[in-house]
Amino acid sequence: MLLSNHQNLRRSSFLFISTGIFIIIQGAMAIVDWFLHIGIFKSIFPYYSTMKFNSGLCFIIAGFSFILLIRYDNLFLKSLFRALLICFGAFSIISFSQDLFHYSAGVDQLFVTDYNSIAGRLPFPGRMSPSTALCFSLLAISLAGIDSKSRAFRNIAQYLLHTITVIAFISLIGYLFKVPYSRKFSFFSTMALNTGIAFLSLSIVASIINYDLGFTRFFTGAGIGNIMARRLVPGMVASLIVVGYLSIELQRQNYITPEFGVVLSTVTFLLIGLFLILGTLVAMNRIDVKRTEAVNECLQLNKNLEEIVSQRTRELKHSNEKFIKMFNANPTCIVITRLDTGEYEDVNPALVEMLGYTRDELIGHTSLELSVISPAYRQYMIDSMNNKGFIRNEDGVFKDKNSHDKHCIVSAELFEDEDQKYMMSFIYDITDRKIIENHLQDTKKSLEVLTDKLSNQNKQLLSFAHIISHNLRAPVSNLNLLVHFYKESTTTEDKDELWGNFETVIGHLNSTLDELLETLKIQEDIAKEREALSFEKTFNGVKEILIGQIKETKAVITADFSRATEIVYPKIYLESIMLNLISNALKYKSPERIPEITITSDNIAGEAILTVKDNGLGIDMARHSENLFGLRKTFHRHAEAKGVGLFLTKTQVETMGGEISAESVVDEGSVFKIVFNKTHA
Repeated sequence: MLLSNHQNLRRSSFLFISTGIFIIIQGAMAIVDWFLHIGIFKSIFPYYSTMKFNSGLCFIIAGFSFILLIRYDNLFLKSLFRALLICFGAFSIISFSQDLFHYSAGVDQLFVTDYNSIAGRLPFPGRMSPSTALCFSLLAISLAGIDSKSRAFRNIAQYLLHTITVIAFISLIGYLFKVPYSRKFSFFSTMALNTGIAFLSLSIVASIINYDLGFTRFFTGAGIGNIMARRLVPGMVASLIVVGYLSIELQRQNYITPEFGVVLSTVTFLLIGLFLILGTLVAMNRIDVKRTEAVNECLQLNKNLEEIVSQRTRELKHSNEKFIKMFNANPTCIVITRLDTGEYEDVNPALVEMLGYTRDELIGHTSLELSVISPAYRQYMIDSMNNKGFIRNEDGVFKDKNSHDKHCIVSAELFEDEDQKYMMSFIYDITDRKIIENHLQDTKKSLEVLTDKLSNQNKQLLSFAHIISHNLRAPVSNLNLLVHFYKESTTTEDKDELWGNFETVIGHLNSTLDELLETLKIQEDIAKEREALSFEKTFNGVKEILIGQIKETKAVITADFSRATEIVYPKIYLESIMLNLISNALKYKSPERIPEITITSDNIAGEAILTVKDNGLGIDMARHSENLFGLRKTFHRHAEAKGVGLFLTKTQVETMGGEISAESVVDEGSVFKIVFNKTHA
């Protein structure tokens, strides 16, 4: 946009747009008058030259061009602006050439017929005056070059606008002084009054666009000469017009002779000029007084400023001395580095002591050269400085001269000095504290493991206490009753029968105690020797053990261990787990279908998983999910159901850090899933 660099943009834009609209309205009113025959819009005063239809049309196009000139900001508007310039420029040049070369191009009454001129037998009806055509031609050329990048072209455009101003001004002066219409003055006087006003307004406002060129620069500057020009020229022009007008009118009324009119005009102009000069002199003297006062004030301000600078210099020197003392004596490591290169500009003794380098080994070198910090951490610090301008209490790891890690808390601030960015870092060594924290963390973990172990053992003791109280109470009560019956019996047959009952009850009691002891042995034997085991090989061994049941039930067993072929695990446990799960699948088969058992292994995120799926009787999970792996918990009326196998399997799996889960649907089958500890995979 042309006004992007113009001073006082909003006010200038309003002035230019208002002028463009004014020109468009002038042209539109004249065109309306040509159609409606009102008369006042073509010529402000009767019997004066009228604005021709072609002139009004050119004014409309010129007004739109002027608005586009100061508002276009894309290629389309710029192209439209140039097209409009070509349109009214070419039209005016053709019209002007008709007067120069005395021919008719047929454009004078192209749109409307000038009946008034035809009736008055005026030459060239409908043709715009030569001065009007010339002004339009000059306007099109000046607007085309007014925004040129070349200063020479812009100068030419500026002086063309001044030419238009002079032609319009002469025409208006002729109307003001009522100069008689004559051939000698017809070049100017045939321009319509409203046409002259439009050209004068448009040319003056357009010249303000390049306010530093042409005669416009004499009135727009801030210098003394510009001030004098702004004060003198308007008054002189106005006085010339007034004196000239009065002189001509007095001569026309025969009050004075032409010679006396010249003398009167000269003397009056000299007196007015003297008054204008006197007024300008007074104004200049006031400016000079203000300048002298400003100079004195500047001298006093300079003196005060020198005192302030001297005081601030002393304070700065004192502050600098305090800073140096604090910098060197501070136990916190302080370092100043260039942000762009990372070179050390200054370091305090605390940093030298922490890193083990001498000061000379650090200054002028970078932290990356000395491997004090990693490139990634260096980049992080640069990004933080550029984005936020600071770092607050963040953990960082530095390396000393012996490549030992130094754990630190880092804060940093960004500052500038002579257009160079620096970073001041405050580094607090917490290595000893970090070691203590790590030791405390390790101790905490050990205590947590021990606590978990004690908690599990406590739960196990409570469970065993409950099992013992529940499972041993009945055998002991039976033994007491049998002892009582034995004492009361009198026959040998009764005693033999009771003795047989003794053996049965004691057998059950021994079996229960053996199961409890086996469970305790599994839970205590966490450190049982582990070895790399093949799922396939272990499975084949279990099949050989259960070959009789497999043949009897005609079971179809499918195994796929391709996803996880091995596991590091106690051999006896893995065999026991497979044996219990497969034997249960055979034991609790559905009488309505042949048993189908699928065993697969997998490895997900480092965890070995074993899945055993069957199509047996299934378990009612809604009733038995909580007691599924409990000791002596049975869920089917089966002669061999003891409720021990799943309990032992769960104990073995959890002892080694794994977990077991089950999904089951009655009369559809069950799926047991074992997730072994990651360290065993």
